Amino acid sequence: MGVERDTLNPGDHIYSYRQMHAFSHHGIYVGKGTVTTLNNEEVEISDAVIHFMGLGKFSNQTPCEICGHIPGRATGVVITCLDCFLQRHSLYVYRYDVSYLKLRFKRSGTCSTNPSEAAEEVVETAFDYLKNQSFGKYNFFFRNCEDFATYCKTGEAQSNQSAGFIFGFGLGGLFGYNVIKALYEGSSDQDN
Repeated sequence: MGVERDTLNPGDHIYSYRQMHAFSHHGIYVGKGTVTTLNNEEVEISDAVIHFMGLGKFSNQTPCEICGHIPGRATGVVITCLDCFLQRHSLYVYRYDVSYLKLRFKRSGTCSTNPSEAAEEVVETAFDYLKNQSFGKYNFFFRNCEDFATYCKTGEAQSNQSAGFIFGFGLGGLFGYNVIKALYEGSSDQDN
């Protein structure tokens, strides 16, 4: 069941389902933030989300009236209003420090057994990646929005959603996924 936006706290890892619940988009809710519009104006918004985006379908939509975001145009680590993040979908909060048994019965990409850092540190990490654009190149399976959000929360990039999709959700799936991901990251480092 989704949550109401007024229950969010800065540092929350949030997500929203896309494509008829086939996958979810993840980000870090930061509360107040400053966005730069297409006219290079800085605007402060109260419901800001920092998230990691790959190249979407180019959109001829007009910029958001709140934050100036145009869906499909920006890539990398971005800051938008909560409405642009949600794209008219329901809002959920990702849970941390859950038991393995509870994790086993949840949908992949909704929770983690890892504990979370303090909220202030999570927000600071997200803003650092936004400022420096240093999270790397987007890859749907091995460096995606869930990797970004879990890294901000725990210091470890992990996509339980991808692990569940590729190998099945559970310890075996996470282990297999992490082995393949390490090989992918190793080959990406050699390409640079």
